[in-house]
Amino acid sequence: MTSKMTDLVPATVLELRKSAGTPARRWLLIVSGVVGLLSAGLATFLGPAQDHTFSMISFYTQSAISLPMPFVSVLLITQDFGRRMPTTLASGSSRDVIIAAKLLASMIIAIAAAAYGVLISLLGTTAAVPAAEIGRWDAIGMIILGSVLVQLIAQLSGAGWALLLGSTAIAIIADVVVPLGLWIVTGAIPGLQDIQQWLAPFASAQHLLSGHMDAQHWAQVGVIVLVWVIALNLTGIRRVHRLSGSVGR
Repeated sequence: MTSKMTDLVPATVLELRKSAGTPARRWLLIVSGVVGLLSAGLATFLGPAQDHTFSMISFYTQSAISLPMPFVSVLLITQDFGRRMPTTLASGSSRDVIIAAKLLASMIIAIAAAAYGVLISLLGTTAAVPAAEIGRWDAIGMIILGSVLVQLIAQLSGAGWALLLGSTAIAIIADVVVPLGLWIVTGAIPGLQDIQQWLAPFASAQHLLSGHMDAQHWAQVGVIVLVWVIALNLTGIRRVHRLSGSVGR
């Protein structure tokens, strides 16, 4: 256990370096930042004054960042754990350590993305014209916490799809189409709207970034984490272990 923990730190640092280690990944990080900045700018200078609150600007900014940023984790995962499992890993660490390092790196990237989104949302709220007269800075602490949770759920969900599917293209498509499709379908059918609140990540993002959370909203976030983070990643890790066993035989 101690050896694995010792290996985890340098392995995580390596994965963080890999996140910007190719031109495609650097461009992906840049695009995520630009999309967030543009969204914050549009939310800041367009729309009525009542929408120029930290909550509303954060919603548009964090939602925009959370769309492309998880693709970074997809690329990190599929580099070593694609459909064809390598017999040895380039870093020399065990598969479990590498998986843990990739997930930990994904969490660090998510927190950094959230912090960036919070910063430009703060600047946008300050610069917004006309300024909101009511609720401009309401629930700012809860919204910052919600921003971190939104990015963590999005990033780890992307990692989960990559572990499960083992294909960059298919994982990226699934990461966008499945939650978006679930949101649209459950929202369009009256009898499924309650399900939307419990299973669609976008619904939880709305609540988290509103700053107004009650016991039911937190329970819904818990279900989202269970389904889109824990279950997805555990199933994906099981696939990796199964393929690793078949390669070793």
